[in-house]
Order: sequence, then structure tokens, then C-alpha cells
Amino acid sequence: MRFDTISPKQAEIFTFIVEPYETLICDGAVRSGKTIMMSIAFIEWAMATFSGCSFGICGKTVRSVERNVVMPVIQTRSIVKRYGITYNRSLSLMTVRSRSGTNFFYLFGGKDESSYMLIQGITLSGVIFDEVALMPQSFVQQAIARTLSVDDAKLWFNCNPEGPDHWFYKEWVLKSSEHNAKHLHFLMSDNPGNSAKALAKAETDFSGVFYKRYVQGIWVTAEGVIFPVFADDPQRFTIADAEADKLICTKKIIGIDFGGNSSKTTMVLTGYQKYDTLTVLAEDGLPITQTIDAAAICDRFVAFYRDCIKRYRHIDFVLCDSASPTMINSLVSAAKAEGLPWRNIAGCRKNEVSQRPRTVDRLLMTGRLKIAERCTEVRRAISNLRWDEKKPDIPEDKNIGNINDWWDAFCYTWLDFVEFIDRR
Repeated sequence: MRFDTISPKQAEIFTFIVEPYETLICDGAVRSGKTIMMSIAFIEWAMATFSGCSFGICGKTVRSVERNVVMPVIQTRSIVKRYGITYNRSLSLMTVRSRSGTNFFYLFGGKDESSYMLIQGITLSGVIFDEVALMPQSFVQQAIARTLSVDDAKLWFNCNPEGPDHWFYKEWVLKSSEHNAKHLHFLMSDNPGNSAKALAKAETDFSGVFYKRYVQGIWVTAEGVIFPVFADDPQRFTIADAEADKLICTKKIIGIDFGGNSSKTTMVLTGYQKYDTLTVLAEDGLPITQTIDAAAICDRFVAFYRDCIKRYRHIDFVLCDSASPTMINSLVSAAKAEGLPWRNIAGCRKNEVSQRPRTVDRLLMTGRLKIAERCTEVRRAISNLRWDEKKPDIPEDKNIGNINDWWDAFCYTWLDFVEFIDRR
């Protein structure tokens, strides 16, 4: 990776190295070059200031840190020419060597409230937080505490905006002077690597609140319908049943959300074209019940599963609500008894509920999500899903008309592969 030029805003990241500020905050639009420039500057600062010391590179997950920070740094020519770099994936450790010394960069993932325990005990001379708005406050505070005993330690934060009630916005962005922090706000035009074509394309990659946050770089409240572009013209994302049945799918996944307590058991089949383009192919559901009727669910599942196999020949995975292990075991037993594939039935890996709408919005805006005409309930759910007025960035969970049941079942068909979907 080579950079022929950097913008004045990106250059401000490097001047932070010699300035008296203790903290750097870079927020704003996606694809503005803030992450890679900050990563390079972080390594340059650490190697110029310390030797034999440990540093933290934090992200939502260790794998996201590898993708967003470690690999771009290793592929940057100016870094490769100046330093010897090795990365031990099993230890999540990047070692950087120069003539003047060696430093150690440990990768940490802050995915939930328990993650702070992973970083306890270590002394760090500096920390970079990639996408800090996606991390719990407890994890960030613990990482900061690891630097308090080191003179000249610096904190480096980058993120895309979330809502104005977000803890990082209120405690750090708005109070940057109190933290002796330098605050840089980025737009995509601050990245000279973006061509006019790339800037124009980015304008169409997001809609609604996501456009305001990730393109305009505004910390704005999420309110109203989550997917207005879909609600205004669902036919734009609808595909004829006959056309859907002719698609060549690299994998086909059934997602299941179990009902009970006045909710509906829902089943959705999604086919993948390549690895990041999705088409909802089929849906089925049971009537609302006060409690889970395991026998009825198993019977309906077997019928739906058999029909999907008959129509599409092979189903790769059946991914269910992982909060119901007993019900999952019942489905496995039912499929096995009927001579249907059962080893591919498992609980779905879940991510934060607040992250799911962003993925679907990008799929819609980049033309990578279509829904078969017969899947009326999934289309209705996506059209009517709204933001919760009391819980910022969370879909409303009133489940009116069981739209949340259908939404969840649909999400379970792609959550295990979200990294591949979001990478584009």
C-alpha cells in the first residue's frame, strides 16, 4: 500500500505526534482515510518515543483489528522499509523492530461488557481504539487505566458517528478540551485516495440516518422508519418468484425465530449469490401461541425444510435463535427422524441488535438484497420496522403484526457471515 499524497486534515494526525495533546479523536465519514493514517502515525509515534514497551490496539473484535489496522500497516511501504514487523496470530501480538529498539502491540476485542477483563493487569504505553463507538464504555475505561502509570502515554480514538446520546460523543467529543484532546472531524473529501467516482458512489451506499452519519459525518438521532428507501418503494427490491427460483446460489440458509409469549415462530430461507449478495427465497410461520408448542414447531419446520430441499436441492445451514437450545435440539431430532440433514442445524451467532440495521441498509442501497414476491411478511417487516424512541439505535420491539419475529428470522440467515457482507 502506497500513499502518493495526504490531505491537510490527514497531515494533522501526524502533527499530533509532537504536540502536547494527550489524546487524538478522529470522527466523521466512512472512507475518509482516518483509520489507516492514524494506524501509521500510532506506530511511528510509538517507535520514536519508546523501546521495550507494550501498546494496545483495540477494536470491536480481534479479527476486525487485524483487518482494519494490522494488515494495512503491514502492507504500507513506508512502514515496511523502516521497521521489521512480525505478527503472531495465536498470541494476537504484533512486534515492531527498528535500530533503536523493539515494541510490542497487543490486539484486544471489546465486544461486550465483560471484555474489560481481557485487558486487566497489563501496562500499556499507549492505546489506539479503532471504531471506539462500537465498544462498551467499561472496556475503554479499563484500557485507558492501563496507561495511567506511563509518562508520555497517548490515547488515539477513531470512529464513525452514532447517536448524540452515545457515551463517547457526550464524554469525549463534546468534552475534548477537558481531556486535553485534539479533535479532527473528517469527510470523505479529506481522503485524496477517493476519486470523484468513488465519492459519487458513496452517496448511494447509505440512506436515512446512516447517510447522515456515515456520509455527512453527523452524530444524529435515529428516529422513524428504519428503512425509508424500502418503505417508499418495496417493489424496487422485489424479484418475481420464478426468477428467484432460477438463481444460482453459493449457499442457502434457513433462519428460525421461535415463538411463544404472544409471538410467532417464523422461518425464512435466504440464498446467497457469491458471498455478499442475498435473496430472500421463502418464508413460513406458525400461529401465535402463549407458550412454545415444540411438537407443532417441529412438524411445521420439517414440512418447510423438506419443501426447501425439494425446491432448491440443498440447504447449507439451519440457524436458529441461540437462546433456545432445547428447541434447537428438538429440531435436530425431528429432522433426523424424518431422514433430513440434521448436522447443519445449530444456534445462530448473534451480534449487537443495533448493528443489524446498518448491514441491511447497505445491502439495500448497494443492490445486494432482493426479496421474492411470495415473501410478503419479510417485505412487510422491513417496510415497517421503526427505531425505538426510548432506546437510541435499537429497532422498536413492540412486535406489532409480528414484524420483529420476521425481522429476527431474516437476520439469522446472515449474521454468521456478517463480516463478509460488511466488507464490501
